[in-house]
Amino acid sequence: MSTAFSLALAMGLWWAAIAKLRHLRRSPGDRPLAAVTGLLFCLAIGPLPVLPGLNDLVEDAVPGLAKLWLNLFTVTATYCLMAFYGYSVGGPGTEARLRRRLFGLFAAQAVMIAAWSLAPLNIRLSPGALENLDDWHGALFTVAALGYMAFGLGQAFWWSVRYARAAHRTRLRTSLRIVSVALAALLVACLAKSGVALALGVVEGLRPEDEGLILLSRVYPVLVLVGTTLIVIGFCYPAVASLPGRVRQARRRRRLYRTLGPLWLRMREAFPHLVLDSDVPGFAGGWLPWTYRAYFRRVIEIRDMIVQLAPYYDPEVAVRAEGEQTADPQIWVRARLTEDALRRKQAGLPVEEPYVLPALGGDDLDSDARWLARLARAMTDQSSVEAVSSSTSSIRNT
Repeated sequence: MSTAFSLALAMGLWWAAIAKLRHLRRSPGDRPLAAVTGLLFCLAIGPLPVLPGLNDLVEDAVPGLAKLWLNLFTVTATYCLMAFYGYSVGGPGTEARLRRRLFGLFAAQAVMIAAWSLAPLNIRLSPGALENLDDWHGALFTVAALGYMAFGLGQAFWWSVRYARAAHRTRLRTSLRIVSVALAALLVACLAKSGVALALGVVEGLRPEDEGLILLSRVYPVLVLVGTTLIVIGFCYPAVASLPGRVRQARRRRRLYRTLGPLWLRMREAFPHLVLDSDVPGFAGGWLPWTYRAYFRRVIEIRDMIVQLAPYYDPEVAVRAEGEQTADPQIWVRARLTEDALRRKQAGLPVEEPYVLPALGGDDLDSDARWLARLARAMTDQSSVEAVSSSTSSIRNT
C-alpha cells in the first residue's frame, strides 16, 4: 500500500509540476508562478532516487546518495516556497531578502553535504534516522536541514494564514487554507525532529531507545506525508476546482465547432486567400489542444470572411427576408443575405448600395461562435427549405 501511495504521490507531483510549467510558459514574467513551479519540481525530483527500483541503482552506485539528494531538494523547495510568498506579498525589498535567504540555503546545503561526506557509512545511509541522531554527523545534518526548513515554513505559514483571512475569492481562500494546514503539519514535523536531534546532543542520559523519542520519530514521516500531499492539493486546488467548468466549456465548443462546419467550408471556398496559415506563431503552436486551436481558427476565419461579404448584401433580399415569419428573424435575415451574398461573390456581382448589417456577438470569441452557429443552422434550414421547394416544383412540372 505504501509503495502504491508513493507512486501515486510521485505521479501527482509530476502532473502538478508539468501543469504549472505550461502556465509559466504562457506567462514567463510571472515570478510567483515561477516560484511555485520550482517548488513542485523540487518536490517531484527529490524523491526519485528513493522510489522502488531506482533506489537500489542509486545506492549501489553511491551508498546514501538517495537520502542526501532528497534532503537537498527538500530544502530547495522550502526556499521556492519563501520566494513564492515573497514575490506575491513581500513588497519593496523582496529581492534583497530573497538573496539573503538564498545564501542561507547555500550555507545549509554546504553544512549538510559536509556532515554527510564526513560521516561513517552507516550514518550516510540514513543521517536522519533516530538511531543516528546521537552521532554529531547525523545531528548536524538533521539540524541544518530541518532548521532551515522550519524557518522557511514558519515564514510561509504566517503569510498563508494572514492572506487566507483577507482573500475575497472563494477558491483562493480555500487554497490558502489547505496550504496553511500543510505548512503547519510540516513545521511541526521539522521542529519535532530537530528538537529530538538537539535533545540527544544536549540532554545527558537521553538515548534513541527512549519511548518518547520513538513516538516522535514515528509521527514525523506521517506529518511530512500529510503536509506534502496537502501542499500539492492546495496549490493545485484552483485549477482542479475549475476542471468541471472547463470540461463543460470544451463540450460546448466541440458542439459549436461541428455546427460551424458547413458554413466554414463555404466561406473558405469563397475566400481562399483569407484562410489562416497554420504556421502563424502563437496560433497553431503552443500547448493548447489541437481541437481548441481548430475551434478558434474556424470562428476567426468565418468572422473575417463575413466582413468581406459586406459589398454583396442585397437590400431587396433583406426586405423579403424580413417579411418571412421565423422564430429568429434577425438571424434569418442574415442567413438569407449571406446565402445570396455568397452567390453574388462567386458571380462577381457586388451591390451598388449594399445592406448594412447591425453588429452581433459579444466581447469574446465564444460569443461570436454562438451567433455564428445560429447563422449556420439557419442557413442549413434555409437550404433544406429551398431543396424541398425545388423538388416540389420539379414534380409539379413533370
